[in-house]
Amino acid sequence: MILSRWQGRLMVVLQPDHGVQTGLIAAAWGSDDVPRVEDFVRATTLAARHHDDGWAVWERHPTLEPMTQQPVQFHAVSPIEHIAAYRAGIARAAQLDPWTGLLVSMHGAGLYNDRYGTYRLAELVEQELSITEQRVVAEFLTDMAELQQRLATVSLGHAPATAAPDDPLVRHHYLLLQVWDRISLQFAYRHAADDIISPLPSLFGASGPLCCRANGEMSLTLDPYPFAVDGAVFPVRAYLLEDRSYVNPEDFLNELTSAPVIELECTTSRRR
Repeated sequence: MILSRWQGRLMVVLQPDHGVQTGLIAAAWGSDDVPRVEDFVRATTLAARHHDDGWAVWERHPTLEPMTQQPVQFHAVSPIEHIAAYRAGIARAAQLDPWTGLLVSMHGAGLYNDRYGTYRLAELVEQELSITEQRVVAEFLTDMAELQQRLATVSLGHAPATAAPDDPLVRHHYLLLQVWDRISLQFAYRHAADDIISPLPSLFGASGPLCCRANGEMSLTLDPYPFAVDGAVFPVRAYLLEDRSYVNPEDFLNELTSAPVIELECTTSRRR
């Protein structure tokens, strides 16, 4: 559940809706400046679409933050709650396609290992886990490593020569998923603010940054520009709620159910 303030209201973007937008970004990916996906195209797009579906389990009864009496922000949910829900999403993704499951498993694991050493969300820099949480995370990472080896073997038709996340093609697709995820979050969470998304992976040379620059309301200039059509729009569904304290999860969910639904038209453009 992605929470922010928008036009004096509490804006809520559910994680599966964030996934829909991420899937649209993946499906449109590729331009003269940024290569399109050539392998496992459908399965990789499915991974983008379903990478956060596990959150739907938690969103059915979200924990409220004691100080605000609003749902806990997505990056602050306890691993004990998050991992239990995320396992279900990974299992479902693997049923769609082994490659999809592999990438979604890596996405889930990556939330606890700094996205395989490539990025740490600023809000998590000072995060400290309890001993119990550390044990839950360690067990999850071990289970995911074993699952990833199995899914990579099925997908590639042979056992990878390395740990699955270190296979060049697997890692390339995983890093693309992180870029797509972060572009969506630039809209749904950061409201099209300036940022640098890195690494922007390449199978043909060194990775580089994707520069995001604010270009008006819910509009970003991207450099290099990764879509074939300049001005590509990627809508995301959001709910506008009263920005208040909620008595309990049921109170919040009742408000969410009756809240106005909006489609945020998130626009991208080339640097001029």
